[in-house]
Amino acid sequence: MHKSSITGTRLGVLFSLIFLGAVTALIILPGFFQSEAGDKRGAKAPAPVVNIEKEPIYDIREHKSDVIVDAMVKFRQSVGKDASAVANVREDFARGEANLKSRLPHVKVEYNTDIRTPEVITPDVYKAKIEFLSPPSSEKRSEILRDFIKENASLAGVSAFQADQLTVAADYTNPDGNLSYAHLEQLINGVPVFRGEVKAGFTKDGRIIRVINNLAPGMDYDSLSRDFRNPADAVNAADTLKLKPSTLLLTELPQPI
Repeated sequence: MHKSSITGTRLGVLFSLIFLGAVTALIILPGFFQSEAGDKRGAKAPAPVVNIEKEPIYDIREHKSDVIVDAMVKFRQSVGKDASAVANVREDFARGEANLKSRLPHVKVEYNTDIRTPEVITPDVYKAKIEFLSPPSSEKRSEILRDFIKENASLAGVSAFQADQLTVAADYTNPDGNLSYAHLEQLINGVPVFRGEVKAGFTKDGRIIRVINNLAPGMDYDSLSRDFRNPADAVNAADTLKLKPSTLLLTELPQPI
């Protein structure tokens, strides 16, 4: 092969790489070029693109700074809730637990550490005879769980109507047929509630073994906003509340807890 041909081939490859690099830059960095153009016109730069999948999750309810406490107070006030409303919901939890224990004396209720709602409802497994949470039943497991929530509405923190609105996320039995599971999710105005769900395991004859409850309690669905805006707003809110700049602030629907 002639030297000039080799040189021409190399130059062709080089120009191709340069061209591909320029195209890649234009694809990957559109925000950079748009922001520059916006600055020249004196216009506000566009909001940053937020990759929710890669951002660490931050739960505002687990943060106890004065700034967050004040923010939570404002969230409650925006839907007409105050400290007395919080106290009322907690009193309902206590009444609901007492009512359940009047029927099942050995039941155990464990509260979560972030907002102190009844998260784990289980029989005392150390007793010689375990009293499961419901009697044998041939009904669908998801409906057995729904009925349990309705029967213990004060403990779960939802009304019977709200329990009926829970959607079935899963209802299945293990291949060996010995254990079954049900999973209900909480949606408000068609919007999934962050961590709003309740799950249960079942024996072969349809008795509830254990309930894991994370439903958002004490909610007035009609008073809640349907405007969740852009995810980038959550990042800006996190920065305003003096959180880590790389942390994505996720606040669920305003609630009194």
